[in-house]
Amino acid sequence: MVTAIRLLALSFMLTVALDAQSPATRPATGATPRIAGAWQLMKRTVSRADGTTIVDPVLGEKPSGRLVYDPSGAMMLQMMRTGRKDAISAPTSPRDKSNPRVILGYDSYFGRYTVDEKAGTVTHHVEGSLFPEDLGSDWVRPFTLEGDTLRLRLTSADGLTRTLVFQRMR
Repeated sequence: MVTAIRLLALSFMLTVALDAQSPATRPATGATPRIAGAWQLMKRTVSRADGTTIVDPVLGEKPSGRLVYDPSGAMMLQMMRTGRKDAISAPTSPRDKSNPRVILGYDSYFGRYTVDEKAGTVTHHVEGSLFPEDLGSDWVRPFTLEGDTLRLRLTSADGLTRTLVFQRMR
């Protein structure tokens, strides 16, 4: 009888201890575990508010890239202009000549991420970036996840909407 009571008490204490964990350390549910993994950029579309599709001035027509979400909540993203031969390019557009993103043809940042499944968004909490002005930013990205295809969407201050399509890497 004493052994049974001890087992029940131990079981109860273990249950209480697990319930006392902070939400960040609890096993993830919903989209969070499904979004975790390594993703390869398959397509990046840029469109104006009127729906007109344009070539991305920063990363070109068909950029390459990788996005990683790990189960602990860390993330990183790297993208570059395909065919980039030099570290610095000479843009033809006068407006782009002063844009370091266009000049480099590369974008990279890392940090933490959180998923709001009800809102259908993933937020990238930027801790490190190629561009210092991005540090400390929280970028909310609407997303859809269908099988091994992840779509992120963002609309920037310039009114352009970028849709990124990733395929899970296996």
